[in-house]
Amino acid sequence: MNYFDVIMVGLALSIDACALTIANCTAYKDALTRKKAWRMPATFALFQGLMPLIGFFVGGLFAKYLQAASGYITSAVFFILCGKIIFDIIKERRELKEVGKDADNKNGGAKFTVPTLLIQAVATSIDALVIGVTMSMGISMPIYIAVLIIAGITLVLVTLALLVGKGLGALFGKYANWVGAFILFTLAVKSLIEAIIG
Repeated sequence: MNYFDVIMVGLALSIDACALTIANCTAYKDALTRKKAWRMPATFALFQGLMPLIGFFVGGLFAKYLQAASGYITSAVFFILCGKIIFDIIKERRELKEVGKDADNKNGGAKFTVPTLLIQAVATSIDALVIGVTMSMGISMPIYIAVLIIAGITLVLVTLALLVGKGLGALFGKYANWVGAFILFTLAVKSLIEAIIG
C-alpha cells in the first residue's frame, strides 16, 4: 500500500463520518451548540486514525502467515467493505420507505450527547480497523504517517461537512456513500490486478 492508496483509503473512510456529520446537523439542529458541533471533526478524525493503528499492530501478530496471499486478502477486504456500504445504502432506503415521512418529526427534541458522538465515531471507524490489519501485510511508509494522513483527511472533510452541513445535506447525503463504495471498489480491483500480475 503506497501513498496514493492511503490517500484514497482516507477519502473512502471519511465518507461515512462526513455523511453522519451532515445528518447530525439536520437531526440535532436545535441541540447542536457550537462546542458540540466542533467535537465532531476532532472525534471522527481521532477514531479514524486510532483504529487503523490498532488494526495494524493486531494484524502484525499474524501478518507473516498471510504474507503470501496479502494482495488477494487486501482485495477481498476492499470488496467486502464496498459491499457493506452498498448493503447499508439499500437497507437504509428500505427502512426509510417503511417508516415514511413521519420520521422527520421525531427528532425534534433529540439531544446530541458525548456518548452519542462516541458511538457514531466507533461505528464509522470499524472499517478503518480492518484496513489497519490489511496495512500490516504490506505498506510502503511508516504506519504513523499513514494514520496521520487518514486522520488529517477525515478532519478536513468532516470540518467541511460541518460548515456546509445543512445547505448540502440533501445532495451530499444522497450520494456520499456511493462515492465511498466506488473508491473502495477501485482499490479492490487495483489490488487484485497487482496480486495476479505480481
